[in-house]
Amino acid sequence: MKKILLFSIFLFFVLVQLNAQKNNLSLFYFGGIHINSGQIVPHSNRVKHIKGDIFSVQAKIYHRIENIGNWDSPFQSTRFGYSLSYIHTNNLIIGNLWGVNMFMEPTIFRFGRINLNSHLGAGIAYATEKFDKESNPTNYMISTDFSFFFNARFQLDYALNKDFSLGVNAGFSHCSNAALYLPNLGINIFNYGLNLNYNINYIGQSGKNHEKPFIEKKWANDIALGFATRNVNEELNKYYKIFTADYALNRFLNRKNILSLNLHYVLRQGEINDKIYSTTYNSYFGLAVGHELLIRKLAVLTQLGNYIYDTNLNENYWYARLGVRYYFTPKLFGMITLTNRKQSADYLQYALGYRF
Repeated sequence: MKKILLFSIFLFFVLVQLNAQKNNLSLFYFGGIHINSGQIVPHSNRVKHIKGDIFSVQAKIYHRIENIGNWDSPFQSTRFGYSLSYIHTNNLIIGNLWGVNMFMEPTIFRFGRINLNSHLGAGIAYATEKFDKESNPTNYMISTDFSFFFNARFQLDYALNKDFSLGVNAGFSHCSNAALYLPNLGINIFNYGLNLNYNINYIGQSGKNHEKPFIEKKWANDIALGFATRNVNEELNKYYKIFTADYALNRFLNRKNILSLNLHYVLRQGEINDKIYSTTYNSYFGLAVGHELLIRKLAVLTQLGNYIYDTNLNENYWYARLGVRYYFTPKLFGMITLTNRKQSADYLQYALGYRF
């Protein structure tokens, strides 16, 4: 009954948006649907018994941004929106997933009717099954009802006409709770399939809805201080303290897209493997490249890096960070980021920063 109600609400929203977007009345528009198949990817000996095929459906709603030059057009450059996903896993241990994401789709290549872009999404997911010592003791992937949900894929589309395009996609999905409660090895899914997109090809009127750029610099520096916690293991109701410091050198490509070089410092209590509770602290220095997509005062962050110094002597040096940032002023911001290491969530960071 809940599934029927959820889909009914979403379908009603889609129909309202389709009607409104025809008359240029809506801030959002229905952008398309993905129908994919794929496989669960076991990434640890503890979950090698959890295998299975998946079937997924993703519906996308795009945010409508008025055109200010070609690079700012949602059809010509980066698009931004929200999606609803349903993943059927064909596995009774982990059940099925319902996910809601905020995403961006930067254009990589365009030639005539052919368009190649990437899809990067982050949000939350509800899992119908989770770890339980008695009823589901082998599900080490998910231990909470709600978890963080990520999608990354490439999409190759061919424009059928000015309104619709048909294409193929392939990518990766991950779901975990950022080690807020263990066990939490996370669900990793490789998926591929077809996508049908609706393209909004309007051209905004010059001089109308023309906002002053929020940031006009070419170069800027960021500093941020943060705090995080992580559950020790599934047997102990204790949490490690984690302190973070970040520095970033930013290059503004335009008023929406920023490239960055990031230095990330972590002072972390306990051992990385979380086998026992420890009061000792270890230091990590990470170096990463990143991208920031600005949507007015909100920004979507993606980073890929490597720990160049690690007192814990951990073997998993590569890490990825995904998050959002909100600018209270042009210089002061708050941010939430999730750090992943070896395909599993490491910790969720809350930070306050300053741009100068």
